[in-house]
Amino acid sequence: MTQAMADPAAVRRVRRAHLTATVLVAAVSAAALLLVFLLYAGDLPDRIATHFDLSGQPNDDMARGGALALFGLVGIGVPAVLIAVFGAAQWWRGEWARAFAGFLAGFSVWLSALFCGLVVANRGAAVPEEVTLDPWLMLGGLVLGLVVGIIVALVVPRGIPHDAPEAVTPVALAPTERASWFGRAQLGRLPVLALAASVLVLVIATVASGIWWLWLIAALVALLVVAVTSFVVTVDASGVTWRSAIGLPRGHIPLSEVTDAAVVEMSPSDFGGFGLRMTPGGLGLITRRGTALQVTHGKRRFVATVDDAATGAGLLLGYLEAGHRR
Repeated sequence: MTQAMADPAAVRRVRRAHLTATVLVAAVSAAALLLVFLLYAGDLPDRIATHFDLSGQPNDDMARGGALALFGLVGIGVPAVLIAVFGAAQWWRGEWARAFAGFLAGFSVWLSALFCGLVVANRGAAVPEEVTLDPWLMLGGLVLGLVVGIIVALVVPRGIPHDAPEAVTPVALAPTERASWFGRAQLGRLPVLALAASVLVLVIATVASGIWWLWLIAALVALLVVAVTSFVVTVDASGVTWRSAIGLPRGHIPLSEVTDAAVVEMSPSDFGGFGLRMTPGGLGLITRRGTALQVTHGKRRFVATVDDAATGAGLLLGYLEAGHRR
């Protein structure tokens, strides 16, 4: 069953099951976090220990109101944004849909458990220095997230399969003829807004905590966000070249290593997210759901969700057929 032939009722059923499972888990996790806030807020010190060393001793703290606001913003807001962004990209399509639903659910549980643990650790302390974080408390939250994620991945139905690779007509090239093709893979508005929101949360945390070196991390994260929002892919006689909007990261696949080119249907869940993604045997420039250029070289593949992928694949096949290998 391909997307083109999929029963609309079956598509709706899979979509509803994935959304229901992930939204339900995220909502329960958010409710649990808010309940802990309500139950323990009166027993917390004016300043809450928020960061600990490996021995469980606090080495940083924040004002109670700011800390709880930040915990809620991250613990509830981040999972909600992720579900909205990847829901818009229809993560339930593709072979990794179940695993991706499990990740979204497990991540929600882990974040809520993490902040619940921090609140419980601060309960009853007069000052942050009296707080000790039990590492088993944090490990328990991680295990709970893993268990819930695995259960969700097992319960939700398999993803809607992608269409088979489209047939691509090679571009006819004379032995001495040269041609080039340029394609762009660019994130849509919703993923960009989500990335910008993550940078904003980090900036808010930096301002609230007053830790100067967090500004360096915020700047680095902002630079990384810019580096993964837009890519340019070039196909010419030398092979396939790609680079980000700021020039780095970048890469090149020599024509001599290319064995095939095709147009495939792709979803962010196939590579575990947006941007520059790496999986065993694959590298992806994933900026949206839809058709993508797939280049096979040896046992590896390169995938880029560029516009007009058929022309890029056709030109690459044309070079292979014309014998323009270097």
